[in-house]
Amino acid sequence: MDTPDFDELLLIVSGVIFLAALGVALEVVGDYLIGDIMVILSVLWALSIFLFMKYISKKDQESESRED
Repeated sequence: MDTPDFDELLLIVSGVIFLAALGVALEVVGDYLIGDIMVILSVLWALSIFLFMKYISKKDQESESRED
Protein backbone atom coordinates (compact mmCIF):
# COMPACT_ATOMS: atom_id res chain seq x y z
CA MET A 1 0.00 0.00 0.00
CA ASP A 2 1.41 3.35 -1.04
CA THR A 3 1.75 6.23 1.35
CA PRO A 4 -0.94 8.89 0.85
CA ASP A 5 -0.06 12.15 -0.86
CA PHE A 6 -0.02 15.47 0.95
CA ASP A 7 -3.32 16.50 -0.68
CA GLU A 8 -5.02 13.34 0.55
CA LEU A 9 -3.81 13.91 4.08
CA LEU A 10 -4.86 17.56 3.95
CA LEU A 11 -8.41 16.66 2.95
CA ILE A 12 -8.66 13.96 5.60
CA VAL A 13 -7.24 16.07 8.39
CA SER A 14 -9.30 19.15 7.56
CA GLY A 15 -12.55 17.21 7.61
CA VAL A 16 -11.67 15.38 10.80
CA ILE A 17 -10.61 18.56 12.62
CA PHE A 18 -13.75 20.42 11.59
CA LEU A 19 -16.24 17.71 12.49
CA ALA A 20 -14.45 16.61 15.65
CA ALA A 21 -14.10 20.19 16.92
CA LEU A 22 -17.77 20.82 16.24
CA GLY A 23 -18.70 17.59 17.99
CA VAL A 24 -16.57 18.39 21.04
CA ALA A 25 -17.99 21.91 21.20
CA LEU A 26 -21.52 20.53 21.15
CA GLU A 27 -20.67 18.09 23.92
CA VAL A 28 -19.24 20.93 26.04
CA VAL A 29 -22.41 22.95 25.51
CA GLY A 30 -24.45 19.97 26.66
CA ASP A 31 -25.88 18.46 23.49
CA TYR A 32 -24.24 15.06 23.92
CA LEU A 33 -26.13 13.12 21.27
CA ILE A 34 -25.37 15.54 18.44
CA GLY A 35 -21.78 15.89 19.67
CA ASP A 36 -21.28 12.14 19.56
CA ILE A 37 -22.82 11.98 16.10
CA MET A 38 -20.43 14.67 14.84
CA VAL A 39 -17.40 12.83 16.23
CA ILE A 40 -18.56 9.61 14.56
CA LEU A 41 -19.12 11.52 11.31
CA SER A 42 -15.56 12.84 11.48
CA VAL A 43 -14.21 9.30 11.60
CA LEU A 44 -16.46 8.24 8.72
CA TRP A 45 -15.35 11.33 6.76
CA ALA A 46 -11.70 10.38 7.18
CA LEU A 47 -12.27 6.80 6.10
CA SER A 48 -14.41 7.70 3.09
CA ILE A 49 -11.96 10.30 1.76
CA PHE A 50 -9.02 7.95 2.26
CA LEU A 51 -10.74 5.06 0.49
CA PHE A 52 -11.94 7.31 -2.34
CA MET A 53 -8.43 8.66 -2.92
CA LYS A 54 -7.01 5.13 -2.93
CA TYR A 55 -9.66 4.07 -5.46
CA ILE A 56 -8.83 7.00 -7.74
CA SER A 57 -5.08 6.39 -7.55
CA LYS A 58 -5.62 2.70 -8.32
CA LYS A 59 -7.72 3.56 -11.38
CA ASP A 60 -5.06 6.02 -12.55
CA GLN A 61 -2.34 3.40 -12.23
CA GLU A 62 -4.43 0.89 -14.17
CA SER A 63 -5.06 3.36 -16.98
CA GLU A 64 -1.36 4.26 -17.15
CA SER A 65 -0.36 0.59 -17.34
CA ARG A 66 -2.84 0.02 -20.20
CA GLU A 67 -1.35 2.90 -22.17
CA ASP A 68 2.13 1.34 -22.05
